[in-house]
Amino acid sequence: MSLSIGQVVNGYELLDYLDSSSKRIAFRARNVVNNRIEQLQILPDSLRDDPERSARFYRESRILVALRHPNILTCFGAIEVGGHLAISVEALEAVTLADRLDLGPMDVEEAVRSILQVLAAADAAHSAGVVHREISPDNILITPENLVKLTGFSAAKTAGDPSVTRAGTIVGSAAFTAPEVFHGTASLDPRIDIYAIGCVFYALVAGRPPFVQNSEYEIMMAHVQSTPEAPSRYNPRVNSVLDAVILKALEKQPDERYQSAREFYHCILNPGTVYVPPPPEAPPPAEQPAAPSPPLAADPLISPAAIALAFGLAFLMVAIWVLLRSGASGP
Repeated sequence: MSLSIGQVVNGYELLDYLDSSSKRIAFRARNVVNNRIEQLQILPDSLRDDPERSARFYRESRILVALRHPNILTCFGAIEVGGHLAISVEALEAVTLADRLDLGPMDVEEAVRSILQVLAAADAAHSAGVVHREISPDNILITPENLVKLTGFSAAKTAGDPSVTRAGTIVGSAAFTAPEVFHGTASLDPRIDIYAIGCVFYALVAGRPPFVQNSEYEIMMAHVQSTPEAPSRYNPRVNSVLDAVILKALEKQPDERYQSAREFYHCILNPGTVYVPPPPEAPPPAEQPAAPSPPLAADPLISPAAIALAFGLAFLMVAIWVLLRSGASGP
């Protein structure tokens, strides 16, 4: 059954077509029973026979319905609309953080306010036993009033969930994925979300993710092997303390990161608890070789003038002696 604007079907009046992607089609709709404006996210027909996509769609609705938090997109439930599987969520005037980053890096204070809300949402999810696994700017909404909502829970998992991801498949964007995920481990470790949020925080203040490479494989290898540059290299308004706060979230080893979203949250508010490495000492100035002393002039025992004077006096004495001798032998 095709859907069209103005149609009323299964208790929903379709008001506007919003957008579509390979994962879902979105309509703004009025819940006729509750007289509430909602957003219907509909699974495309092309994916209805895909067991993995269908399972993720159902699981997202189940998880979202159970998670009630001001910074998590509110879900009203999974329904069927005109023969199509749909999820009904709150209707927001918002853009994704990915759209916002197209305009350049955020002001540092705005970035801090936004990431604190993401961490509050992650803390609520982790407290309920849910690991998001796909936190990225594409799955974070921000309203004109700077209210942040975490969404995109289609890859989220809880301890009791069966795996619906094909072996060898990496969920989410490689640019925001923890190194251990590429090793196929820690799919239910909340610290993979901590790493992802650190990557998002980095992108908000630096205007780019921690690793920008030519291919997805190179990005994966950079997460596993390379140390990210300090965000301040790309934004001089980021100070050394904030550099340290962000880079701690990006440690390769999970045990060296923040151990919870709540710890990350409090370290942003109280950055004195994070070790800030001292700036590298400037190398001592190279020693300049001493200027060579001018060569000393020879110091003769008798100067040429003294020799000339001595010869002159000797000649005069001889002359006087000759004269005296001549006078003495005269008549």
